[in-house]
Amino acid sequence: MWFLVLWLLGLISGGVHLYVLGFPGEMSEISRVLLLHQFVVTFGLVGVIGYVVNIARADQTAKMLGWPGGPFQVKYGFSQVGLGVMGIMAIWFQGNFWVGVLVTMYIYGLSGLWSHTYVMIKNRKADGDSIGNLIMDVVYQTFITVLSVLAGGIWVMH
Repeated sequence: MWFLVLWLLGLISGGVHLYVLGFPGEMSEISRVLLLHQFVVTFGLVGVIGYVVNIARADQTAKMLGWPGGPFQVKYGFSQVGLGVMGIMAIWFQGNFWVGVLVTMYIYGLSGLWSHTYVMIKNRKADGDSIGNLIMDVVYQTFITVLSVLAGGIWVMH
């Protein structure tokens, strides 16, 4: 559920940005700013946290989770770093580049959906955290998709 905090930080920073802009009246501009902050803040922090948790502190994290550590965990950490770098690059590269950032997050979200489902099935237990993670996996992907459509010009071939 830590991702929920990152999502909210992206919304808060986006709200501050909109306040500084004087709250533009166009839904496309509001959506573009909110999506940019999801990329930069939320995805960027996923990259930072992924580095710390799955690369720098890989052994401690694996032990805490009760999972075997290894190169796959570090590889996962690097994929999180890549997502974070793409999110930050979205500041300077917009338009169709944002499609790549979105698709990368969709794949990351699918990995979360798969792993959260796997843990529930393996443990034969559907607790509140697990169900909350599944819901968040789907709702967040829907949220960024709606923002991308409302922002306009992202899903257009040039």
